[in-house]
Parts: sequence; structure tokens; C-alpha cells
Amino acid sequence: MPIYSTLQRRLEQGQFVVTGEIAPPKGASRATLERIAEGMRGFVDAVNLTDNQRGLGRMSSLGAGVILQQQGFEPIMQMTCQHRNRIALQADALSAAACGIQNVVCMTGDHPRVGDHPEAKNVLDLNSFQLIKIMRALRDEARFQSGVPLAEAPGFFLGAVANPNIERAARLEKKIESGAEFVQTQILFDMERFQLWMNDARAASLHQGAHIMGGILVLRSAQQARFLRDHLPGSRVPDWVVERMEHAEDAEREGIAIAAELIATLQDTDGVHGVHLMSVGWSKAFPRIVEATGLLPRPAAPCEGA
Repeated sequence: MPIYSTLQRRLEQGQFVVTGEIAPPKGASRATLERIAEGMRGFVDAVNLTDNQRGLGRMSSLGAGVILQQQGFEPIMQMTCQHRNRIALQADALSAAACGIQNVVCMTGDHPRVGDHPEAKNVLDLNSFQLIKIMRALRDEARFQSGVPLAEAPGFFLGAVANPNIERAARLEKKIESGAEFVQTQILFDMERFQLWMNDARAASLHQGAHIMGGILVLRSAQQARFLRDHLPGSRVPDWVVERMEHAEDAEREGIAIAAELIATLQDTDGVHGVHLMSVGWSKAFPRIVEATGLLPRPAAPCEGA
């Protein structure tokens, strides 16, 4: 298999990878983005840039990815289908490749009605499965979805998203068949449910078809834990998580401890190749979590050709 990115090289060499997520700023200044990313340097191997998550207007994941690339980070650009048609998505993909972005996660995304532009028209020309197939055609066949040939093919390591909380492993299998090469899950708290999902994934050899990374969100307050449990469909936050946060003397410290415990479970799970860290405006906690789980220092990236 050709190697397109350092993230791919790490995973292929068997490193337990750590990635962290940043929501690009709601403004035109790059300073905020650079400051947040600098706080993660040396603690994560790559940085995800969200693409108007929850339907909120922000700096684009493409623009944010270019900025981080210039800073010496390895960006992972998320691409969602809700707000662009296939022409715009392919245009962004080629632009990203030309700017040196090598990791792309294909997602369906969130409907505009849930965000800050509820009057916006929803596009959804494609779903995530179709976008993955189109990206593979751009890369592997050097052609647009229309069949028109490219002058030069982009090089991408292609990712997808899975939600073990509510989906069957068979859905992931279809994404791998579409062309996904790595997978980052939605937030995981119910590890019993996740282990059942991984049993099914291993039985179908899905962990060999794509690198699976578990998504861990670090909690900052009991209120946040209750909101996720009661109002975020598909998150499956067990009551014990809420109770620990409610009874903690230091909620932030408890949130970090819970995240570290969940990551330890991921590390012990056969077929899990890394962790994807998420937060709600609290990426400052990522270094503390990585340190608490014994994942420091981060291993050097394997050399090209290794």
C-alpha cells in the first residue's frame, strides 16, 4: 500500500497514535488557532480540524489545515457533505492536496437547522459513503466523479467516522469497502458497548481493513456530563460517569481521570490503533491526559521508506 502521510506511516508501523481535535475559530484571525495548536505540540501526532460541526459557521477546515501545516503540524481535514455539492467537495480536496494536507476524514455532517444559520439551504448532494468513493477515485484513478480525468492525482490517507454507541459494525464494513483506511469513532464512555462492537469488528476482520481509533471526550463539569447523557443522541453516557463528576471535589481533575481510564481500556483492546481526543473548548487538557496515560514521550515518526 502506498504511504501518503506520516499519520499513516505511524499506524502502519504499529504505533498507538494520539490525535486531537480543534474547532477552527469563529473569526478571521489565525492567532487563536495557532495558540490552541501550540498547546498540543509534542502531545498529539496529528490535529483534526472540524468542518462546521453542529452546523455552526467557522473558519473552514481547509483554511485551518493550511495554517497548521505551515506551523509544522500534521493536519487531518474533516470534510462534510451537508453544505457543499460534489463539485465543491472535489475542488476543496484538490486544493487541500496542493497545499500539502494529506489526511482527510469524510463525514456526512450536521444539518444547518441545528446551527446558527437555520435558514440556510441544506445541500447533502452526497453522503459519507459516496464521498469516500469519490476521494478514492480522485486518488487511485486520477478522475473526477464525472469521469473527467485529472491532470495530476492527489495523495490522501482517507478516514471515516463510526459510532459504536448506536451503529452495528456492519456499517463500518461498508465504509471500508467504500475506501476508508482509518476510522475515528464518536465519543466513547460506554466501554462495555464498545467492546461488543469491537468483537463484531474483529470477527469481520475490520481492524485489519482499517486502523480504528477510539474517540474520547474529556469532561470539564457535571453539567456537561448531564447534558451529553440527556440531550446528545448517540452518546451513551452511563450514569456512573455523571455521578463521578457530580461527586468530585475537583470536576476538571475527575474528567481527566475518567478520560485516562477510558484510554487505558482502548490501549488494552485488540484492534484499536489509537485515540482521538475531543473537548468542548478545553484542548488545554489534552497534554495532561496524554501524560496520565503514559503515552509520553510520543515516539518519533518512522522515516519514509521504513
